[in-house]
Amino acid sequence: MIDKTLIREFPPMTASLLADNSGVFRVGTDEQHITADDAGTARRRLVELMQAEALRSGAPIRVAVTDPTSVTVLLIDVDGALEEERPVPGSPRPAAPPAAPPTPSQAVPEPPVSARRVSPIQAPPVAPPAAAPRAQAPATPTPAPIAASAPLPAATTAPTAVPATPSPVSAHPRQPVPQDPSFDDAPAFPPVAQQPGTPPQRIPQQAQQPAPPRPAVQQPGGQQGTQQPGVQQPAPPQPFIQQPGIIQPVGVHQPGAQQPGMQQPGSAQPFAPQPAAHPPLQQPAPTARRDLRDAPSFLAPPTVGPAQQGLAGLLNKLGFSVAPSAAERAERDDVHAVSRHFPRRRTISVANQKGGANKTPTVVNLSSVFARYGGGGVAAWDNNETMGTLGWRTEQGGHESTVLDLLAAAGDLLSPGAERADLSRYVHHQPGDKYEVLRSAADGEHVVTADEVDLVHRVLAKYYRLIVMDSGNSAGAPNWRRMVELSDQLVIPTTTVEDKKEGARLTLTAISRVSERGAELARNAVVIVSEAEAKDTSIANAYAEDFRPYVRDVVVVPFDPALKNGVIRHDALRSGTQRAWLAAAAAVSRGL
Repeated sequence: MIDKTLIREFPPMTASLLADNSGVFRVGTDEQHITADDAGTARRRLVELMQAEALRSGAPIRVAVTDPTSVTVLLIDVDGALEEERPVPGSPRPAAPPAAPPTPSQAVPEPPVSARRVSPIQAPPVAPPAAAPRAQAPATPTPAPIAASAPLPAATTAPTAVPATPSPVSAHPRQPVPQDPSFDDAPAFPPVAQQPGTPPQRIPQQAQQPAPPRPAVQQPGGQQGTQQPGVQQPAPPQPFIQQPGIIQPVGVHQPGAQQPGMQQPGSAQPFAPQPAAHPPLQQPAPTARRDLRDAPSFLAPPTVGPAQQGLAGLLNKLGFSVAPSAAERAERDDVHAVSRHFPRRRTISVANQKGGANKTPTVVNLSSVFARYGGGGVAAWDNNETMGTLGWRTEQGGHESTVLDLLAAAGDLLSPGAERADLSRYVHHQPGDKYEVLRSAADGEHVVTADEVDLVHRVLAKYYRLIVMDSGNSAGAPNWRRMVELSDQLVIPTTTVEDKKEGARLTLTAISRVSERGAELARNAVVIVSEAEAKDTSIANAYAEDFRPYVRDVVVVPFDPALKNGVIRHDALRSGTQRAWLAAAAAVSRGL
C-alpha cells in the first residue's frame, strides 16, 4: 500500500489519453506530449512519464487520469508501483451521547419563567412562614396564558413580592439542556394527577401525546410565573426521564427550551425553529447506464520493470529499485514492436535500382531482428533477376537448393498433406539468427516471371508469417514489378555515397508512378542510411534529413566492419549497430 501521507500534493498532476492514441501529462503548467499507434502503447507511455515524475520528486504522487470513457485517480510510488485510489463512501454521522448531569459548580442561573415552557401540573399554594422576609422584585411583565401561535401581550400587572418558600415549579435545580433543535418537535407530556407533597412520577415515553397549550402556573402571592431575581432556592433532587440526547425532569420543561410563538425577553423577533443538527443523508444521484461493450478494462496498465542496463541496472542487481532511463524505455518499445505477430502474412520489399546500395545487408539484418525477437517464422527471399548475393552473405544449409528447386516442388508443398519439415530441403536455415534463406538461381540464366513470383510467394506465405524480399536493379523486370505489387512495406536502403542516394530517390519515384498502390508504398516507405565509412556520421545525418519530408521514417545505421565482407551474423555487430538495426526494424514494423 502507498502511504498517502507522503504524497506530494502540489503542483497538481493530470494525464489525458485522447481518442487518436495521443496523450499529455501535466505537472502544474508543464506538459509532456506522447503519441502512439494504439491505446495500449499510449497508456504505457503515460504511465512511464508518471513513474519518472515520482522518481524525480522522491515522493509518491497522485495523478488524475482521463480517457474517452472514464476518469481514474492513480497513486504512483517512487519505485514505480501503481495503485488506484478509490473514493471512500460517506458514513452516517454518529449520534451525540447523552449529556451528563452538571455538577453544582456548573449550575446556571434560571431564566425568567416567561421564557420557559411550564408543565400544566397544578401544585397547591404553599403559605410563606410568618417571619420570612419579603423582598421586592423588579417590575416584570405578566404574561397571558400561552397561545399556540400568538406573541405574548405586554404585561400590566404590578410587581408583587415572591415568597421565599420553594415552589413546585422554580424550586428544582436547573440542569443545562443540550441545544438540540429536535427538542421542540418532541411530543408534550400529558397532564398527570398528583397529590400534594409527592414527587413527580415517571411517565412512560410511549404514553406521551401532543397536548393543547398550557395555562401559566399560579404562584403564591397572586402573580403568575414570576420569581425573585438573583435568589436560587435549593430543592431536593427530582427523578429524571432520559430521552435521546436530552435530560429533563418529569413534568417540568427545561429552561432555555422554546415553543413556536414564544418570545424571549428583550427580543422583538418571534422564535424560529433551527434546522436539524444532523440532516438526513442525501441519497446519491442515480448513475447513468452505459453499454458494457464500451466499458474500459478494469485492469491496471502494465508497469515498467526496473532498469536492466547501465549504472541503474547494476544498482538494481545490488538490491535497489531504479526505473529505466528514457533510452532504455525507447529500446523496450522497439523490442515490443518487432516482437508482434500480425493477423496475416506480411511482405517487406527492399529495393534500390543502384547496385551496392546495401540491399543485401539490410535484408539480412531486418530478417535477423524480426526472427530473434518474434520467435522465428521469417523467410529472406533473394528475388534477383540475375545473380543475387544473399546466398553469399548468409550460411548455407545441408543442400544447394535455390528458388528453381522450390518452383519444381511447389505443387507438393502446397498440397494438404505437406508439412513444415518438407520445406527444409529448399531453404537454408540460419542457426544463430533463426530465419531461413531462399537463394536465387546461381547461374543467373533463368529470369523468374511474374507468375512464378506469385507461386513462390504462395508457398512461403503458407509456412512463414513474414517474408523479406531482396531485389535486383531493374525496375522494369517482371519479377521486380510483381514484388512491388505483393509488398506491404517498402524499405529503401542507401549509403553515404552520392550515387546510391540518387538511386534511392529515383527508385522511390519509379515505384510511386507504377500505380496508386505504388504511390502509397512510396509515401509510407522507410529509408535506411548506412554509413559507408566511420567518418561519415555527419553525411549520414544530412542524407536522412533530405529524405525525411518524403517518407514515413528514416533511420541511420553506423559504420560497422562486420558488414563489409563475408557472412553477416547479427551477434558479430557492435552494440550500437545492433541497436540501430533494432530501431530500423521497429520503424518497419510500425508500418505493417
